[in-house]
Amino acid sequence: MIVVLVVALAGVGVGATLGYGPLLRYKSEGVLSLEMGTAEYKRFAELAVDADTVRRFVAISFPAGMDSQRIDQMVSNVTKGIWLKPLPKVSKADAKELPDGVLQIDKDKAQAVYLGLRLTHKAADPDETAKGATWLGAYFKDVATREALREQVSRWAAENRQFSDRAVERKLKHEFDIEQAQTRIKSLKQLVSSYPEAARTEFRQVVDVRKDNEKFMSPMSQLVGAESEIIEVREKIQKIDREIQQQVFAKALVADAEIAMNDTHSGGESAIKLSEVIVRFSKLVKTEAEREKLSSLAADVSQISARFLTQAQFIANPSVPSRPENPRPLMVMALAGLLAGLLTAIFLWRGAIKKMVFQNEETRVA
Repeated sequence: MIVVLVVALAGVGVGATLGYGPLLRYKSEGVLSLEMGTAEYKRFAELAVDADTVRRFVAISFPAGMDSQRIDQMVSNVTKGIWLKPLPKVSKADAKELPDGVLQIDKDKAQAVYLGLRLTHKAADPDETAKGATWLGAYFKDVATREALREQVSRWAAENRQFSDRAVERKLKHEFDIEQAQTRIKSLKQLVSSYPEAARTEFRQVVDVRKDNEKFMSPMSQLVGAESEIIEVREKIQKIDREIQQQVFAKALVADAEIAMNDTHSGGESAIKLSEVIVRFSKLVKTEAEREKLSSLAADVSQISARFLTQAQFIANPSVPSRPENPRPLMVMALAGLLAGLLTAIFLWRGAIKKMVFQNEETRVA
C-alpha cells in the first residue's frame, strides 16, 4: 500500500511537471471589426495561413518579448488556420427567429456577409497570449490591405487595357454616325430646295430621327433633327477623347504602381508606396481631365487604406487570461497521480487479480 502511495505521489510530481510545463496553455480571444464578403474572406484567409506570408510579416513586425523559438512556434500555429473564425452578421440561431422575408431583403441588400473575425491565440504565458492575439489582428489587417491594394492595381490595369481595345472602335462608330447624318442633311437640303413649300410647313417637336417615325416628320424637322444628332455625337467623341487622355495618363501611373507593389512586403508599405506614386504623378498633371483621373485613383487607395488599416479595430480587445485553459495543472496532477497509483496497484496485485479472474471462470463453467 505504501508503494502505491509513493508511486501515486511520484505521478502527481510528473503531472505537475507536465501541467505547469508543456501542457500549460492560456487562451486569449479578441473580436476584430471588419466587414467582408464571402469571397473576400476566403481570399484573405488563404493568404493569412500561407507560411511565406507569415514569415514576410514577421520579418518586419514580430510580437514583442518573444524569442526566435517562440516566434517559429507561432508561425507554425498560424499556418494551421485555427486562430481565425469569421463572425456572420446573421447566425443560424438568429435566422430561425427572423421571418423569411426579412432575411431575403438582407441578402439582396448586403454584400458584406461577415461583420468581423474572432481571433484566438494560446501560449504558456498569459501576457504573451494577449500580445499574440493582438499581433494576429494587426497581421490579418496587413494581409487584407496588401491583397486589396494588389487587386485594385490589377483592376486599374485591366480597365486600362479594355478601354484601349474599345475606345478606337467606339470613336470610329461615332464618326460613321456623323457621316451618315451629314449625308442625310445634304439630301434633306436638296429636298427642301426642290419643294419650298415644305420649308413653310409648321415645325413639329424634334424627336430621335434615327427611329422609324422620321418619315412622319416634315423635311425641315428632319433637317434640324439631323443637325442635333451631329452635335450629340460630337459631344460623345469629345468625351471619348477626354477618356483617352485620362487613360494615357493613367497607363504610366499604373505601370509604376505595379512595380511598387512587387517591391513591397506588407500592406502598410504597399499603401505608402502607392501614395508616393500618386504624389509623384500629381506633379505631372497638365489638364483637368488628368487631374480628375488622378483624384479617382487616389480615392481608391485612400478608401482601401481607411477600411483595413484605420476602421478595422478590435471591438473586444484580447484580454490577459486569469486562469489556464483545460486541462488545468491541478487536473493533470490528479489524473497523473491516480493513473500511476492504479497501474502500480494492478502490477503489485496482478497475481491475486489473475487468480480471481480464473476462479470466476471456473464458477461459470461449473
